[in-house]
Amino acid sequence: MPRNKEQNEEIRARRKEAIMQGALSVYVEKGYAAADIGEIAERAGVARGLVYYYYKDKLTLFRSLFLHMFELSNQHTRSHFAQEGTAVELCQKFAAEMYRNLFERSDHLLFFFRMRHDLLELFSREELRGHLWRDNNLYAMVETLRRGMENSEVRRMSPELLADQFWGAMMHGMAHFHRRREELLKEGKSPEQAKSLLENDVRDAVLSCVSMLRP
Repeated sequence: MPRNKEQNEEIRARRKEAIMQGALSVYVEKGYAAADIGEIAERAGVARGLVYYYYKDKLTLFRSLFLHMFELSNQHTRSHFAQEGTAVELCQKFAAEMYRNLFERSDHLLFFFRMRHDLLELFSREELRGHLWRDNNLYAMVETLRRGMENSEVRRMSPELLADQFWGAMMHGMAHFHRRREELLKEGKSPEQAKSLLENDVRDAVLSCVSMLRP
């Protein structure tokens, strides 16, 4: 029995998602220049020709991957800061979740560590001005901090500057824990053991980020 339009669209979406995941997996390990379409197809569980069916070349595939990751990140951040809670509570939960994702969804975090090296290979400077991933993420945080200042729960200063400082502290912590996790894995620790050994430091890092927000 022939598939209907909805079934074809569902299959198409699943295949493209598998290709995106394969591209992400290869990218975080090798970067753009060394990424190979054949390896991406293998990790996606699809034929090499199918990758080219959906994406005409490597550049098109990785441009799509970057835009996909930017949108996922922006959606997550907007959704998080739209929740109920005080500014401090929301920022604390956000930092805790970001650190947790380093252990549970490491490919997503490693993508954002690596991507800055390849942005100008994939996009023009003019295009990048329209895809300000970090600024879009910070906007939701800035507005939350602004409300916190109005409620006297967050120190009064430039909300843009405070968001920048919070984000910077969080990213430095992420880089530290990524290095420590890799060191522990090389020593023979399992991913779960590494997570457990770093648990107290992660909690301290979250509290350190949040401490800069308080009056």
